[in-house]
Amino acid sequence: MFRKFLLACMVLSAFTVQTQAISINELNGSPQFKNVYQKTDSYQGTYPKDRLINYLNTYSVEALEYAAPHYKLKGTFYTVYTYTRGTFITEYEVTATYNTNYSLGSLIHASQIAQPSPSMYAVIKAAQDDSGIQIDLREVKRFNGGDGTEVSSTVPLVHQLRPLDRSRSDQDLFAIADAMFVVAYQQHFDDIVVK
Repeated sequence: MFRKFLLACMVLSAFTVQTQAISINELNGSPQFKNVYQKTDSYQGTYPKDRLINYLNTYSVEALEYAAPHYKLKGTFYTVYTYTRGTFITEYEVTATYNTNYSLGSLIHASQIAQPSPSMYAVIKAAQDDSGIQIDLREVKRFNGGDGTEVSSTVPLVHQLRPLDRSRSDQDLFAIADAMFVVAYQQHFDDIVVK
């Protein structure tokens, strides 16, 4: 009986259990976290920010709806913010709703059917107008980047429900949504062609 208990403890300790803390070492060292986007800026907003990195928890991705061409996925990702005053980590829960009729592959295919020689400008304009992805983004927790302890703050947690844009302002969230699609379906969202 004791041997079974020890074996169960060893198995449970082999998995990453996220309780109250997350650290940069864990994000960089565990195979369940995938670096899907990073950006370096000298300034963003009013605070100097050296770097932003998004890590998708690949083990958290779950399919909520599969009715092609519509899909819905849910997952967790972490954003590491490196400021001149320190490093902070924010945990987000995101639900992404996809319409593959608006994937870049589908838009190009539809344009080629409509015109034998499609204008790439028209395709790019259509892709910019509607990415085909809508997100429900919820900020869950904030952590100190040094020791990974949870940080309490008077700043309210973010909650957004909106369509994604393919522009620079949404590149990070588009990369997260695309990485979730790859985890679930082993294909990039924009590579899907609806005929």
